[in-house]
Amino acid sequence: MKLNHLAIIMDGNRRWATSKNLPSYQGHKKGAENLWNFINYVDEFSFKYLTLFVFSTENWNRSKKEITFLMELLNQFLDDTISKIKKENIRVRFIGDLSVFSKKIQNKLYFINNETSNNKGVIINLALNYGGRSEIIFAINKILKNKHLLQNIEENEFKNFTFNGDFPYPDLLIRTGGEHRLSNFLLWDLAYTELMFIDKLWPDFDKVTLDQCIFTFNKRVRNYGV
Repeated sequence: MKLNHLAIIMDGNRRWATSKNLPSYQGHKKGAENLWNFINYVDEFSFKYLTLFVFSTENWNRSKKEITFLMELLNQFLDDTISKIKKENIRVRFIGDLSVFSKKIQNKLYFINNETSNNKGVIINLALNYGGRSEIIFAINKILKNKHLLQNIEENEFKNFTFNGDFPYPDLLIRTGGEHRLSNFLLWDLAYTELMFIDKLWPDFDKVTLDQCIFTFNKRVRNYGV
């Protein structure tokens, strides 16, 4: 069974820190470091698309102190990305409502997107200020702006208005951290995606774990309700 599009909910940073008697920000920092470790070896796998849940619309409900740290961490991650992308063949895109971020962060997001737009390697989607329900509303509003489409919208046409409209649906979703829910991630796209929930926390997720997940996925039979 071919894995073309992999989606991951990267969960467990704070619990990782708690398990090591560290402050929560250390877990987020370790998770961000592991994200780049992960990106560095995805080219060794055969899938073409990768969508990662980085920051959700609900994450704004965390403490002001934690949000401030997360924004600083995002800014640093983007700086690291800018310094590294010239040596990589990956294409990096961002999905979600990016308008809420500072102009400094937005400029870096657009720069990375444009700078990598012609690369031919794995296409990596980083979901920032993303919510699945918000994405569906976003798609509906785009349709409403195209009045000639109001008569009938087919199911396969609706996808064209979503953030991942030009991507195939994910074949496999992995959620780390032991939780068994989607947490408002890719609600439209995941209808027939294989789901895999693992106990390993995101900072500990490595190439061996990904190999094991793909091995398990390859043993599954996808019948799409038939």
